[in-house]
Amino acid sequence: MSERDTTNARTATDEQHTDATHDDTADDEFRSWTESSGTGTVNIQDLTKVYGTDGGELTAVDSMDLHIEAEEFVTVLGPSGCGKSTVMECIAGYLDPTEGEVLVNGDPVNEPDPSRGVVFQENRLFPWKTITENVRFGPQMRDAVDQSRIDSLFDQMGLEGFEDSYPHELSGGMQQRAELARLLANDPDIMLMDEPFSGLDAMTKELMQEKLLDVWEDDDRTVLFITHDVEEAILLADRVVVMTARPGQVKDVIDVDLDRPRDTDMVTTDRFNELQRRASESIHDEAERAMEQAEGRA
Repeated sequence: MSERDTTNARTATDEQHTDATHDDTADDEFRSWTESSGTGTVNIQDLTKVYGTDGGELTAVDSMDLHIEAEEFVTVLGPSGCGKSTVMECIAGYLDPTEGEVLVNGDPVNEPDPSRGVVFQENRLFPWKTITENVRFGPQMRDAVDQSRIDSLFDQMGLEGFEDSYPHELSGGMQQRAELARLLANDPDIMLMDEPFSGLDAMTKELMQEKLLDVWEDDDRTVLFITHDVEEAILLADRVVVMTARPGQVKDVIDVDLDRPRDTDMVTTDRFNELQRRASESIHDEAERAMEQAEGRA
């Protein structure tokens, strides 16, 4: 073998060793995630979701990886149509991935479970049931009603005096409080929230953000909160995950190093504004791409 061939062979061997070491490191890292003992741990591994449409196949999410620690508050920020809700529904068990998997506490997600509670943007309260009946519904289906907990939730959510009211008799903010109480009545380990405050006026939205922070800080649950509001994403989160335009992937992860407890007064601080600028810059190009996709140019 010539000297050149020997050198090339040695280089190839070194590259294979480096690749193998990298793969082993990645495997070890993912194994440590999946073996995490914390209740409420979420691992998204190589998640791809493809929908069939009249025009063919549409890839909503492509090869997405994300790890969420137990009791962590993570916001997912992205433009419309980037697959944010698809990711949440895969975690909830409402959708099956086309490829990859979602693990909760190390176990694959195959179906919905009350340990993963969901709040949507639009009101999902049963209109023919009173607020009390709505909040009791989940535990009652499992024969697990704890009336003292129900009473505590009405107090915590400021719903006292509205126990016998129907959803249409409440304001939008009160309806969202009732939605949150209904979710918490199931005592979930993980709260999945899909733009729950986007339909509220600015003042009510601020109050609901602070109420959610109070609930999370008291109960130490894992929260995945989807939004397209940069300020909201920074205010609530331990980490902000920025997604690309469709097909959705993780573009950036921003650690939010703001002190807790938090309230809406923090949005005027210098550090908050720095984080907000970074998130806005990260999502700007993706929002433009999403607009082009919506207009049929991409």
